Amino acid sequence: MQHRRYQRVKFAAPGELQHQGVRYRIRLENISMRGALISSNECIMIPENDCATLAIELENEDAVLTVEVRVVHSFFSMVGVEFVQVGELAEQLLFRLLTRITSEPERLEQEWQNLHEQPVGHP
Repeated sequence: MQHRRYQRVKFAAPGELQHQGVRYRIRLENISMRGALISSNECIMIPENDCATLAIELENEDAVLTVEVRVVHSFFSMVGVEFVQVGELAEQLLFRLLTRITSEPERLEQEWQNLHEQPVGHP
């Protein structure tokens, strides 16, 4: 059984995944401090381990959360991604979003503290 270091939170939001000039309209299915599951109405043709740019439209923030991601799982119209480059503003937007939607705020706070003890891209 796999144990995830960061809790996933169900959250639906529209967005875009861009890879080598190809843009996919996507929908966020769930998100954590270091990754997300996304879906699309079309087949997402991005090989595993390739990097792409994920942009999620955050309604309550009046902002777009943009992060560099690496595809870790890909199955037709569903893609699991790991965040590999998260800017300071994006990290703050992500934390505010997760704070609003999590049912485990204490766990989220602990994850936030753990993140600042290790570099991005290292599980």
